[in-house]
Amino acid sequence: MNLIFIAAGVLLLFLGRKLFWLFVAVVGFLLGMNYAPQILSNQPQSVILTISLITGLLGALLAALLQKLAVGLAGFAAGGYIVFYLLQFVAVNFGEYQWMAILAGAIIGALLAGSMFDWALVLITSAAGATLISQGLNLSMPISAIALIGLFIFGLFAQANIKAKE
Repeated sequence: MNLIFIAAGVLLLFLGRKLFWLFVAVVGFLLGMNYAPQILSNQPQSVILTISLITGLLGALLAALLQKLAVGLAGFAAGGYIVFYLLQFVAVNFGEYQWMAILAGAIIGALLAGSMFDWALVLITSAAGATLISQGLNLSMPISAIALIGLFIFGLFAQANIKAKE
């Protein structure tokens, strides 16, 4: 069980639209945690964590200064990340073309974030939060897929209810 993923997922699931800068920061942090070890191999975990935190803070700063651009970039990154995670459970072997599916998810995430700002944030943050929680719980299939779908729907309703009260 990965408590960092679960905590970040819960925050995104319930407060992702309201705290969009947090969404961008979490996406930046996760990108750092996933790719820094590949780029900076043989580095201690403390260096990887520091780089991930800096990436997340830069994302939050970008979100505060350039809101639409930051959400578009975060939507791009989150869309790609969500597709990457879901492809691990699909029985179809994309082989060397897996990057095309990830890129398509990233583009869809960016387009959603740019065109329907509030609802895109609700959709993307609910999906990202559900993905992080189910990934952090480290459940086996099909329980993981059921948890992912249930959490996504729960996040949609929770954030839509918060949005309706505003």
